[in-house]
Amino acid sequence: MIFSKWWNYYFNAYVDGIITHDKAVDYKTIINNCFSDLFDSELDCIRPVDVQLCLKSTKQYCVTRQRDAFFLIRRVFTEAVKNGFLSDNPVNCLRCPKKIKKDAEFFNPDHIEHLFEENSRVSRMFEFDLWSGLRRGELLALRWENVDLDNAFIRVCQTLVHTADGDKIVNTTKSRCDRVVPLHAHAVDILRSVKLLDSSDGFVFTLAGMDTPFSLRAYNGAFRRFYDRRVKFYPDIPYLSPHKLRHTYATFLLQSGADIDVVRAILGHSDIATTQRYIHSNYNSMRSAVINLKFSY
Repeated sequence: MIFSKWWNYYFNAYVDGIITHDKAVDYKTIINNCFSDLFDSELDCIRPVDVQLCLKSTKQYCVTRQRDAFFLIRRVFTEAVKNGFLSDNPVNCLRCPKKIKKDAEFFNPDHIEHLFEENSRVSRMFEFDLWSGLRRGELLALRWENVDLDNAFIRVCQTLVHTADGDKIVNTTKSRCDRVVPLHAHAVDILRSVKLLDSSDGFVFTLAGMDTPFSLRAYNGAFRRFYDRRVKFYPDIPYLSPHKLRHTYATFLLQSGADIDVVRAILGHSDIATTQRYIHSNYNSMRSAVINLKFSY
């Protein structure tokens, strides 16, 4: 079997309709752009050097993109082995591009104060995102039936995802696990102010005059316009994507003394390694550690 035929089998069996539409499109792009030289090759004739030459073409991309290409092609060949089309995976003896560890970016207290001086519908939506740490799709899929203001918690059990047919609500989360998120008193106040202006029982954050949630694209556009308005008054506010509101929430939870496993559960991470990237080392904390060093009991 030639590689292109196996790739089509693999895509239809393990990708299409299984993962998100955007990620499926991304996989196609990676294979077409980086591994087209393998298309006419018989699977059992592909050698590690052939794959390495294809991977070399990914050097023009960032390290994250290089690693995505590596892991994708390894999975494609792994399933070929499992299905009996290949005896050995030629990628197993290749080295994965080294991951560059970067601290998560986040807004500092001054940025937060200046961003949310504005009192508007979108400002309240983004400020609640900051104070709840929800993923974008979870925030937009949040319904009033899953909000308990009296007991200060929300139930996260749905998410808005992009598909080939447009955005749709799915009854699960990215980690495939529902969770209950306790709310800070300020987050509750934000929701109460939203409720005063919206008597509907549907989605918490909706387009003006409609009972439909923001689309994923509309959410991103609204944040950009919100940021542009605020930066006119405070030019020092950096532009960070709206997902960095979630990073900020996680960062300050940890800096406030929360246990990392508790933060993992609140954020809905399935792997604590994902949460650990929000632990930021800085010069002041390192200096304090050195000053307090004692070689005694």
